[in-house]
Amino acid sequence: MSEEQLRQLITSNAKAISALTNLANEVIPRMDEMQRQINNMQRDSIETKRYIDDTTADIRELMLENQRILRYLENIVNREN
Repeated sequence: MSEEQLRQLITSNAKAISALTNLANEVIPRMDEMQRQINNMQRDSIETKRYIDDTTADIRELMLENQRILRYLENIVNREN
């Protein structure tokens, strides 16, 4: 390879490296922001699941209490008959 070809190759490589560095500087902050958004969505999803689980447990408790009350009332009615 001639000296001129080597210079051109070095210049070309330097431009490519510079372009890739610029691209990385643009892409990495976007990826960081996307990762933050994903983390927030996962956190929200976990909190929503906890809320649903808590609500489901409350509903189960109320159903059991209603069944107890119903049995109590049925016993009262049966005693009167």
